[in-house]
Amino acid sequence: MADRRRGLSAVVALGVGAGVLAGCASGAQAAGDALPACSSLDGETVSLVVPYEPGGGYDSYVRLLAPYLEERTGTTIAVQNQPGAGGLLALNNLHTEKADGTTIAIMNGVGAGGSSLAGADGAQFALDDFTYIGRVVSEPPLIVTSATGPYQTFDAVRAARGFRWGSTGPGAEDYVTASLLSKVFDIDAQVVTGFPGSGETELAILQGAIDGMSGNPGSRRQAIEEATQTPVLRMGEQSPAWLRDDVPWVHDVPMTDEQRALVDAHLALIEIGRPLVGPPGMDDAAKRCWREAMATVMANPDLLATAEQQERELSFLGGAELDGLVQRILTAPPQYRELLTGMY
Repeated sequence: MADRRRGLSAVVALGVGAGVLAGCASGAQAAGDALPACSSLDGETVSLVVPYEPGGGYDSYVRLLAPYLEERTGTTIAVQNQPGAGGLLALNNLHTEKADGTTIAIMNGVGAGGSSLAGADGAQFALDDFTYIGRVVSEPPLIVTSATGPYQTFDAVRAARGFRWGSTGPGAEDYVTASLLSKVFDIDAQVVTGFPGSGETELAILQGAIDGMSGNPGSRRQAIEEATQTPVLRMGEQSPAWLRDDVPWVHDVPMTDEQRALVDAHLALIEIGRPLVGPPGMDDAAKRCWREAMATVMANPDLLATAEQQERELSFLGGAELDGLVQRILTAPPQYRELLTGMY
C-alpha cells in the first residue's frame, strides 16, 4: 500500500474542464483493506472536490488523505479542482449532487459558513444542509502584515487610516475574518479581493500593494521566518510552537462584552475548520462508510508521520460532533449574523 500512496500524485489523468486528477489505485487493489461498512461503495470511483486551484493548502490536504481513504473505502478517488466564487462554486455544485457517497468535497468552514449565514448571493446552501464526514484540521487564522510597513502591531492596525486587507473573495476565510475584525474593532479598512490564492496575496504584501491578510498559520510560517511578514494577532488560543510568544490572542485585545460575543461566535465558526462534506441527505450506508473511514484514516500512524514531515497540522473532529458544532453556530447571537450580512 505504501507504493500505491506514493504513486497517487505521480500518476494523474487530466479531466475536461474541471482539472480532474485521478488516483492511480484501483478499487480492487484497495478492497482488501476496505472497512465492512464500505461495502456499498466498493469498486466505485469517487470525486473528491477541492474548491480552489491545485497547489494550495486545501489541495495539498486532500492529496495527502486521498490514498488512505481509498484503502479504507475500497474506492478509486479522483481529486477534482473546481475553483470559483471564493470556494462557493464547488459547494453549490455539491449541493445538487447525488447523495450516494460518490461525490464529496473539502469545505472552507469559515468562508462557506460565513457566506451562508450572511445570505450571500453566491451561497446557494444552508450551513446545515451538507452531510458532515469529519474535520481534517482546524487552524485558527493568523493575522499578518508587511514586515516593512507601518503596521507592526494589531494596535497599529486598529489605528490605521485606510488599511488594506488582501483576500481571494467573499467566500473565503481571509475575507470573512478580515471583515469581521474591521467591523468589531472599528478599523478604517477595505478588503481588496480577486487574488487567485494565498500565494498571490502574499506577493501583494511583499510588493506593498496591500498591508495585511488573514490566513493559515502554517502557510504563513516561511514568510514570517524570512522576515517578510509580521504576525500581529492570532485567532486561536493555542499558539503554534514556532511562533514567537508575544503575538497576542484576540481575547487579549481589550473589548466590550458585545464585541467579545461577536468574536466568540466567529471563533466557533473557525472551529469547523476544513471538513470533508457530502451532499445533503447522504445515503445512510454511504455516510456510515465515510465517517468510519475518516476516523480510522485520521488515526493512521503513517498518515500522521507523513503530515508531520510535510509540516501539516491535523485535528480530527467526527461528523456527529461537527453536526453539533454547526447547530451551535446557527444559534449564535443575531448580531453576528447581521454583521456577516453587512459584509456582503
